[in-house]
Amino acid sequence: MSDYRGFRVPEDLHYDLGYHVWLRVEGDLVAVGATDPAQAYAGEIIHMGIKKAGTRVERGGILATIESAKFMGPMRSPVSGTVSAVNGEVAKKPALVNGDAYANWVVLLKPEKLSAELQLLTPGAAAAEKYKPIVDEWGIEKSGG
Repeated sequence: MSDYRGFRVPEDLHYDLGYHVWLRVEGDLVAVGATDPAQAYAGEIIHMGIKKAGTRVERGGILATIESAKFMGPMRSPVSGTVSAVNGEVAKKPALVNGDAYANWVVLLKPEKLSAELQLLTPGAAAAEKYKPIVDEWGIEKSGG
């Protein structure tokens, strides 16, 4: 687990640094959520409109819309696939993502081209290094982790 200015970047995940989402392979599914720096930059998440199970998305397609005090916009998919499940707890209380961005996944996807699209993502150790200038540019910091 890497840590920079209080932000965690687990090394066992894959990251889309353009969309600020993470992906964890779980058997034939993948869990997807917002990164720790992204949730901090957005501020307290007050609403999340998440695509329903059965919805197909392309890589870069919208999985959810996020609304916070400082941000309103899409959470994009790091891979192509079909939404298999929505995290009901996050749907009811989206600020859970602010508490622990990596424990509170947003959707489970059944990926279509996982091996090819994983090559487009940044593995954990490299993502940790690449997030340092992003965190600096955003001017965010938090204590603890």
